[in-house]
Amino acid sequence: MADIFNMDDDVGELSETFRSGLSFNPDPELNYRLIDRPDSPHVEESRNTVSELHLPIPMKRAGRRNSAIASSYEIDIQDSYVSSSLVVNNGNLNYKPKLSDFEPIKVLGQGSYGKVLLVREVSTGKLFAQKQLKKASLIINENTNEVHQLNYRRTLNEKNILEKVNHPNIVKLYYAFQDHDKVYLILEYLDGGELFHHLAQERFMTEKNASYYIAQMVLALRYLHKNLKVIYRDLKPENCMLNSNGNLVLTDFGLSKVSSDDKNHSMTGTAQYMAPEVIKGEPYDYSVDWWSLGCVAFDLLTGSPPFTGNNNKKITEKILSSKKFLKFPFYLSLDAKDLLRKLLQANPEKRINIDDDFEKLKNHRFFRFVDWSELENIEQSETLPPILPVITDPVLAENFDKEFTEMAFTPQFNNFGKDILHVKGFSYIDENYLSSHMKFMS
Repeated sequence: MADIFNMDDDVGELSETFRSGLSFNPDPELNYRLIDRPDSPHVEESRNTVSELHLPIPMKRAGRRNSAIASSYEIDIQDSYVSSSLVVNNGNLNYKPKLSDFEPIKVLGQGSYGKVLLVREVSTGKLFAQKQLKKASLIINENTNEVHQLNYRRTLNEKNILEKVNHPNIVKLYYAFQDHDKVYLILEYLDGGELFHHLAQERFMTEKNASYYIAQMVLALRYLHKNLKVIYRDLKPENCMLNSNGNLVLTDFGLSKVSSDDKNHSMTGTAQYMAPEVIKGEPYDYSVDWWSLGCVAFDLLTGSPPFTGNNNKKITEKILSSKKFLKFPFYLSLDAKDLLRKLLQANPEKRINIDDDFEKLKNHRFFRFVDWSELENIEQSETLPPILPVITDPVLAENFDKEFTEMAFTPQFNNFGKDILHVKGFSYIDENYLSSHMKFMS
């Protein structure tokens, strides 16, 4: 969920350098930060997601560069957000959530934006996933008061979109608030873990099992397109989670964007799942999500995305020459190959438009095992999903990577807004908490 390529709409020069392989000569008077690291080794050729590129921030000129400061910035999240589906704080309509209302338990994941923690609501004992985004990365230029928009925009996008969502296959947002250092999104805890986690264990799925989850992706994407006018833009197995029942739920809406009639959108996504028109910097619309669906479907059915390589340049070259490089394993059925060809059509005008041709898709033979009416009413369905996550205790987070769940973190107890202290042998704790535990500090 972390490794992304995010280009703002008004940056043309870097868009061109990406198409030539991310090799560019940075202006020494601008501040660039380029991160490039491979994803989890789910396939033999590592999953090279396109780098996260923090765009150039116009700093003061050479010799005065230090005067550009990193500062805490108040994110415009309209104070705080509380979902109308919750009854909180004894029905207090003026309740505003704060960090001390949630007890941190363990780390579920980590990205460039910060950590995702499993937390317990103190007042109710309910478990949530707390996504925290560091505000320190928001850079303010003293001269122009310009704000580095990357994380700022991600935060607002995710919150604003999820506030409006009401769909069983899309993660729910319950609370949003901020303190001096971070913005916090309190999300539905999906204790089935990442679909990627289960896929890595099984290598690939049978067509019958894959069709179930592909159908749920279709329902979620089509809801975003038709109901919210949102292009998701980052469909990949890592962003597909499972709930406790084993049903698929889309997460991570930091790269999503409300569509517009002019189709002018930024170049963003993850390399292996990025549509050709996005790579070429051409105008695009909802159809880029259907290309990504084809890539994820291929991944589920074969254990690898359709276009791979040791670096992003090779991957994007293959995508732009997809007719030449798209190869199907011999064991895929004719039905699977036909569906994949319809989705992985380089020309978006010829790509299957599931938004308009939904009935045609439902009747495709690849989905012959899928009961669409049950999936569309999944909360009343008695059909068992292909994967039934093993959950002995939700607090254990058994379906998450131990790389994260065993990661150390420093809980913050700052109930009264006082400065957080660092005490030898303890995590960061509140002054009152400190005074009541002095006897344990010898």
